[in-house]
Amino acid sequence: MQLEQSVAKLIEEAAVELGRPDLFRKPLVAFSDAHDERYEGLKTIVGDWVKTPTDFLSSAQTVISYFVPFTRELAAAPRQSEGVSIKWGEAYLVVNDFFAATNERLCAYLQEQGFEAASVPATHTYNPVDMKSAWSHRSAAAIANLGYFAVNRMLVTEKGSAGRFCTVFTSARIESRLEEPENRCPYLKNGSCRRCFDICPVGALHPDGFERFACQDVLFKNMDEIYAQTGLEEADVCGRCVSVCPLAYFE
Repeated sequence: MQLEQSVAKLIEEAAVELGRPDLFRKPLVAFSDAHDERYEGLKTIVGDWVKTPTDFLSSAQTVISYFVPFTRELAAAPRQSEGVSIKWGEAYLVVNDFFAATNERLCAYLQEQGFEAASVPATHTYNPVDMKSAWSHRSAAAIANLGYFAVNRMLVTEKGSAGRFCTVFTSARIESRLEEPENRCPYLKNGSCRRCFDICPVGALHPDGFERFACQDVLFKNMDEIYAQTGLEEADVCGRCVSVCPLAYFE
């Protein structure tokens, strides 16, 4: 229990030290068993290219998943912008740096306690040729019962889906304490909401699936626009299907 609390405290303190309350709120932290059969099951659900926790750290016993929720204003930004949201792009880059620094800090702490630890980059973990990713931060968080998947493929936590996830593996044993949440996506429950389908600028998201290459084309276009306006690099973002969702933000 003490290690669990220390890990959560480290992540929370790192978020406070970031000093961006205009963008982010207090992180959520959860744990899952690195040998949970659902990790192996992702090879069937997603594809055999998906890696398991022990592929990243052979001694892994626990997967640490954490979520940085966005503020109400940031969550609303993409749906309120005529074009790409510069604020959303800025937040994407800021939180990527935050994840890199926090993962390094967390791994160092765990190693100081006598455990092994490793992490996965926050983003761009996919092969650009076939758009297949070896690891899904959201799937790991779902296995930790941190949230449930809505039809827009976002994971909905108790703070909503507008935010970002990251992952750290460790040889320490930390028990999962969260119960599986009820899926409250209105489309999946009764088909009563289609906002994420309707707002997608290229129709990449629809009831029959998700066209990842069409989505990626929009992200690259937006990245170029953000760079032209601000000089910020590699902000390949959109966020409209998240921002318009009624599950995007909870207090």
